Amino acid sequence: MSSGVPRSGAMDSAALATLNAMLGNPRDAAGLEIALTACEIEFTGAVSFAVGGAFAAIEKNGESIDGYRIHRAGASDAISIGPATKGRFIYLAVAGGFDFASVMGSRSTYTPGAFGGIDGRRLKNGDALPIGATARLRRHHVTDVLPRELQPVSARESVRFVPRDGVEGMQAAWTVSASSDRTGYRLTGNALTSGGSIVSEPVCPGVIQVPPGGEPIVLMADAPTVGGYRIAGAVISADLGAFAQRSPGESFRLESISVEAAQRELIARSEILERVRDWSLL
Repeated sequence: MSSGVPRSGAMDSAALATLNAMLGNPRDAAGLEIALTACEIEFTGAVSFAVGGAFAAIEKNGESIDGYRIHRAGASDAISIGPATKGRFIYLAVAGGFDFASVMGSRSTYTPGAFGGIDGRRLKNGDALPIGATARLRRHHVTDVLPRELQPVSARESVRFVPRDGVEGMQAAWTVSASSDRTGYRLTGNALTSGGSIVSEPVCPGVIQVPPGGEPIVLMADAPTVGGYRIAGAVISADLGAFAQRSPGESFRLESISVEAAQRELIARSEILERVRDWSLL
């Protein structure tokens, strides 16, 4: 962000961080994000992996397997992941993480800028994904699905945000517009009269902008680093992953909370990830 480049990375960072914690990876280890399509992956060697995020049919060698559960695969084993049936983004994490070259301290792919990952583009048939070295100090549990209370929240009736003074009307029912992508989700249903252009100021994922038309935009993983629309507040980091999983046409309410409450929620999420690591690894 300090270099004028979007953070990019996982839209549902909570889901990917949970899978990484299960596998003993750093929370920000590179994983594979699958959206709007199905995929099949063949392994060329022994590896432990886990899948999570949106709901989808997952198979290993033609047999159904569970999400949020550690599985082992060997050479020539294949997994297939169907399109999401609930939610938008599915994640595959492997022990050791995917070992792409780091660009500006990140292994994320930023497709609008054509850098990161594999030549800055989406994956295609035949791509080989390198896997990093794993720490073998502990062995993985492989028989149990991660308890539901340790899994990231997939949906909430309301999405919590910290409001900015002077903007009213945000605590209402909203619908995710079809005009939504990795840069931002546009909201419809209650056009505000307080929208407008301003002198550009710093922004980040979660910030809620209100353009002149009055339909708010929640900035997402590929958000720009500065913006010139009025800011109504920001969706809290602890809720942004679950919000990213909402599909066009889904309705929800925005609920105002304080900065202090938002910080407590983020700390609580970090503590849960430590519990995931302790539960998953011996």
